[in-house]
Amino acid sequence: AEWVERADDTVDRYFDEVKQSLIEKISKHPEDGAYFLDCLMIAKYFERIADHAVNIAQWVVFSVTGVHKEGET
Repeated sequence: AEWVERADDTVDRYFDEVKQSLIEKISKHPEDGAYFLDCLMIAKYFERIADHAVNIAQWVVFSVTGVHKEGET
């Protein structure tokens, strides 16, 4: 569970990199903008899945330790 919390930073970093890359692609190829926006949405969904995994991991830690670290992601 603690590993999941640490790995979320990696997922967040990847999302930021993908977002920046897609912004550049949209500016160079505006005719494909809808496709790139779909890609951005997919990347955001993965990032949100990671956030949900962190929430689950925090509850696992709580079930073991009795301490909930809400808001410390």
